Amino acid sequence: MPINYQSKRRLTNFQVRKVREALPEYFTSEFPTLVTFLEKYYEFLDSADAVHAFGDDIRRGFSTKDIGEMPSNLTDNYVNELAANLETGNNFTDVRFALRRLAQFLRHKGTRFSAEEFFRLFFQQIAEVEYGKRSIFNIGDSSSQIGVESLKFIQDNAFFQTFGLRVKTGIDTSKWNELYKKFVHPAGFYYEGTVVSDTAGILSLSAPISLVDSSPGPTIVSEAAVSFNLPFTQSTVLVDSGGGKVRSNLDEIVSDYQNYTLTQLDTTYHKITQLISPNSFTFDDSSIRDSDENATPDFSITLETMDNEIFTRRVTDSAF
Repeated sequence: MPINYQSKRRLTNFQVRKVREALPEYFTSEFPTLVTFLEKYYEFLDSADAVHAFGDDIRRGFSTKDIGEMPSNLTDNYVNELAANLETGNNFTDVRFALRRLAQFLRHKGTRFSAEEFFRLFFQQIAEVEYGKRSIFNIGDSSSQIGVESLKFIQDNAFFQTFGLRVKTGIDTSKWNELYKKFVHPAGFYYEGTVVSDTAGILSLSAPISLVDSSPGPTIVSEAAVSFNLPFTQSTVLVDSGGGKVRSNLDEIVSDYQNYTLTQLDTTYHKITQLISPNSFTFDDSSIRDSDENATPDFSITLETMDNEIFTRRVTDSAF
């Protein structure tokens, strides 16, 4: 029974092996046994139960170079063939996908993308690519200043030139040098490698709360007594409005008068300014009559005491 072979990406192969039709009639008449042997031989190659049949392998000759169709047992061999037997790191988790990415390298060879993808694919490393042309000192360029802070360098035949680049990665250059030149590096460019190590360090420090002296000296203890004397102060506010000038206490609150009626307050005070004034009554104020609309204190009042402050004038020309 012939092997049913059908390519997934190519046209179906309907090739039929013909012996008698391919040979001249001379062989058919003079050497019939040879013709029969060739016919049986090709039937054996195409039979499904033949142990050593390789006819199907011959037909698959082109597909074995196709990444999408090649058998899985040939993918590793294909990587070695492409890499010219160089060490690939054996880090491919999906070899078929890696082979497709290698094809992309050839299309983008020399670009930053191809270099970064190369180190991610082969070594699982993040690489940083720097171009020397960006650090060259150019006359007339505003960014090219003389001095160490400008970080501009004179052009040379190595990194600091138009076709110079530097690869920074976490592995030694000797491990990726040959593979890089084969898959990524464009011919004619200067390149160099730098090993960088960016790791987070964890440092824990411990120390005792205090260090006890092994031979302490004498302990000196002293005491001091300080008395603080603060002068008595009373804060007032001066209000100068269109209706006159008034002095009032800052600590005056409404609750001091909540138990008094207006009739009770009117017997002593005739104006709000008299009520909120911080000045004390004097003994001679009791002789002032109500007709003068002045405060008339008596001994029944509890809002006023004789020990209140007496405020006269703030300055010599003040009416307070």
